[in-house]
Amino acid sequence: MMRKKIIGLVLFIVLFSYTVVPVSSITDIHSIRETLYDGDVPIWEVGDEWTYHFTESKTYLYNYTLSGDITLKVIDDSDDSYVLEAKTKPHGTFDLGGYGLKATRLTTLSMRLTMRKNDLGLESFVEKYKGIFLIRMGSITLPIPIHFTGYYNIKFDPTWALIPFPLYNGKSGMLSGTEILHNVYMGLFWGLIPVYGPDNYSRIITPIPYTCSEEQITINSETFDVFKVSAERMDGSQFVSYYSGEVGNVAKEIIYIPYGGGTVWHSLILELKDWS
Repeated sequence: MMRKKIIGLVLFIVLFSYTVVPVSSITDIHSIRETLYDGDVPIWEVGDEWTYHFTESKTYLYNYTLSGDITLKVIDDSDDSYVLEAKTKPHGTFDLGGYGLKATRLTTLSMRLTMRKNDLGLESFVEKYKGIFLIRMGSITLPIPIHFTGYYNIKFDPTWALIPFPLYNGKSGMLSGTEILHNVYMGLFWGLIPVYGPDNYSRIITPIPYTCSEEQITINSETFDVFKVSAERMDGSQFVSYYSGEVGNVAKEIIYIPYGGGTVWHSLILELKDWS
């Protein structure tokens, strides 16, 4: 009888040791999970930053093509949203219905984004251009400087989620739609002479089917394991995100929205250069 009690006690201790995990072991499990770089929504902290090479263009109402390197930095992670800011010196040109301008080293582009924490959905976006540009006559740039100011205040209603977390190979569904509300102004000589706006307009983006797959991509000689979320429409619209769990953000992103008649409402390509 005593022998049976001893055996029973030993079995109970063994089972209990497998059921109850020490706090240190739970911490180790979380560490292992983080190194697996899965497709869950990342958790950002103030100071996190990502540097991308970007190319952006638009040919609706006014034309511009800009490119350069830009570093997005988390400056606030309170409440239910993240706030990111960036500032850079872009290269490129504007064509504002007869006003041709070319960016210089005295031209700055600044951005401020608000993103919902639970899915990294876009809530609002502010983009500002200011500084000294050179005047262009057709394809010829003249050595005539002029001060230019422009801004885009954009809100997304509802919040626009381009990455359908959690991600896994073979997932499919519909990317959420939104209405993009714009407030735009562009002016010369510190904004004293308007050349466009202020103007308010909107564009409705309807839901679009997507597929998700696991892939590897190489950017600037560095290879990333990514979840590729690819969505395309018959009108030519494309939304492609290459999300890297290792980076905690997209390693590459492509947004292309045509307007019709050969014009481009908005085009944006991001490629990761560095992160911390």
